[in-house]
Amino acid sequence: MSEAPIKVGMLGTGTIVGHVVCGLLRPEAVGVPLAITVSPRSKAKAEELKAKFPDRVTIAADNQAVIDSSDVVCLGVTPQVCESVLSEVKFREDQLVISFLSTARIEDLSRMVAPAKMVLRAIPMPPIARGLGPLPTHPPNETFDAIFARTGAIVALEKEDELACMMSTSAMMATYYEFEGTAHKWLVKQGLPSKACTKYIGSLFLALATDASNEEDGFDKIVSESQTPGGINQQVLTNLKEKEGWFEKLGAELDLILARVTGKPKA
Repeated sequence: MSEAPIKVGMLGTGTIVGHVVCGLLRPEAVGVPLAITVSPRSKAKAEELKAKFPDRVTIAADNQAVIDSSDVVCLGVTPQVCESVLSEVKFREDQLVISFLSTARIEDLSRMVAPAKMVLRAIPMPPIARGLGPLPTHPPNETFDAIFARTGAIVALEKEDELACMMSTSAMMATYYEFEGTAHKWLVKQGLPSKACTKYIGSLFLALATDASNEEDGFDKIVSESQTPGGINQQVLTNLKEKEGWFEKLGAELDLILARVTGKPKA
């Protein structure tokens, strides 16, 4: 007899929820069976997911119907509307609630989703759609692991403040892509064809990221090994690091992001 699916509801159907659903249901994903219900909040995205996974995604009539049909409820609404949306629905005591919100802490979420007693947070990012990247979460939870192990590397954290720190570094995503975009535009400016430059830069950064993913305790070694005395890598790094202060500025910006996601002023 086939295993009964875990019923997962998505409250909010924005971009990140779309990536999560695609990661959970992609054909090559292996794990416990899932049945996913999405809210009609973003009609176009909900219908897109239904069309992509017609036998595994259901569009609920409203937000309450999402909750009523689910054992696990994922919160994918924006922080700005979170409290108002949750004030209009009722959870069950036995439900697991997983928040994707950047700023709402578990203490506040627990109040908003009562009587549900199991509440945790996670930080999915767009590559989850392809089963790639880390998925930080707090606190550790076996049901969460059973659902999300197919989507990437789960990083279970014991402290909520640790999750906030990892969430802060995820704010570098757009900056990373802009770094690639700058290199691409420079190549095009030299007269190279845009598509060839896109392929080259994308492949180059993928290779570098793959090498970095094999490091076990920091990145000082790979930074050192990637430059030779007087070489071109050393020149660029030295100019950006010592003359322009790039990386000090990055650290300062991460401090500001941490203050924002925790609601605490920078010390």
